[in-house]
Amino acid sequence: MAEEINKVQYSTGETPRILAVDDEEPIRKLLFQGLSEKYHVEVAGSAEEAADKLNASVFNLIICDMCMPEITGKDFFAECRKVMPEIPFIVLTGQPKFTDAINFVKEGAFYYLTKPIDFSLLHSLIEKALAEQKVLFNPADTLKKSEFRGYKIIKSLGAGNSGTVLLGEKDGNFYAIKILRQDMDPINYEIRLKRFMQESEILKQINHPNIVKLFEFNHDDKVNMPYIIMEFISGRQLSEYIKLKIELSFDQKLYIINQIAYALDYVHQCGILHRDVKPENILITEDLTVKLTDFGICKVSDSGITMTTDVMGSPAYMSPESFDSAKTIDQRSDIFSLGVICYELFTGARPFQGDTFYQLLESIREKRPEAPKKINPQLPTWLQDVMAKMLDKAPDKRFNTAAEVMKAITFYVNEAKSGATAGSITTKILKSMLFMNNVWK
Repeated sequence: MAEEINKVQYSTGETPRILAVDDEEPIRKLLFQGLSEKYHVEVAGSAEEAADKLNASVFNLIICDMCMPEITGKDFFAECRKVMPEIPFIVLTGQPKFTDAINFVKEGAFYYLTKPIDFSLLHSLIEKALAEQKVLFNPADTLKKSEFRGYKIIKSLGAGNSGTVLLGEKDGNFYAIKILRQDMDPINYEIRLKRFMQESEILKQINHPNIVKLFEFNHDDKVNMPYIIMEFISGRQLSEYIKLKIELSFDQKLYIINQIAYALDYVHQCGILHRDVKPENILITEDLTVKLTDFGICKVSDSGITMTTDVMGSPAYMSPESFDSAKTIDQRSDIFSLGVICYELFTGARPFQGDTFYQLLESIREKRPEAPKKINPQLPTWLQDVMAKMLDKAPDKRFNTAAEVMKAITFYVNEAKSGATAGSITTKILKSMLFMNNVWK
């Protein structure tokens, strides 16, 4: 892993690297020819190809066409902003709209450039973006030398409400460094600090192969930027596999779901509810090992640091009861979230939809989702039944523990391998245990 990362490092003295993404080959050639004299340029014909290049190399700037088949430039931009917020992004379009320009810039794009390309303007934009990037990448005094607490900072891995995550190196090993910066949201800093402290306290207790490992932390109030040093996971978010439609076999998908359930069962036995189980918080390594991350909004049983006064989490993956009172939820709420992930992974669609928060809330509370087999007829009926028991709107009719989810999946997989028929006694018994309500429409 160290050799792979070192291979793609660059210093401030090296030629800036630019990734140009456009589905039209003439435009790609034009960008390559027009920029290669001054920059190291790589081109990609699709968002999926661009994602592979970003996963393998470090780039200083991205230029991307807005209108592309399958995954649009807009969707690609949104994903890049989540995982690489420090990289300037220039949007290209042959069909300019004033509202698109406003929205892209509001969401963090550096510039909205129309075709045909004015290369003198593009060159000046690139220079300005790269100059600003140097300032933005090291916003605090402690990062000005690209070093933090003895760790050499390689690049930013992402940013969110809970802080900035950097890739750090020390003694030949690589680490994920999460830093809570006050300047990102000074008004809510105290709340963010409390959640940040909770995450480090929780991770300190946990030692599990499917949960990201904590090495050290400091959230002393006198420290300008509290931090957590964690295991660096070289891989993709599960959300990337879903959105980019990265091919996985049926068995590989089951393997991922089982590992998530295994991690959840462990934290539940520790008296911890994750409360934000979603594809973005699940990292997948090259050998498909799952690593559950982001314990910033957990609920901890019998703890003075429990945070239960707010509705927190990602709405599309939350259980119906999560919207009422966090004080009454238990491990079955995380199991519901696992059911949503399972449904999305095997069908490519989320079970609950809504254009607004309130429409989504109504869907989760009141509406029955489409039966998975209607979307993916190849799914076995038993898996649809397992999903149904995870996604029941009544908590007492779901699986009681994540271990029960694993047990049900393992049983059916073994039955299929042994050639047992759907009418066997054991299959009928387990099916009767699974079937509670008809949750599908």
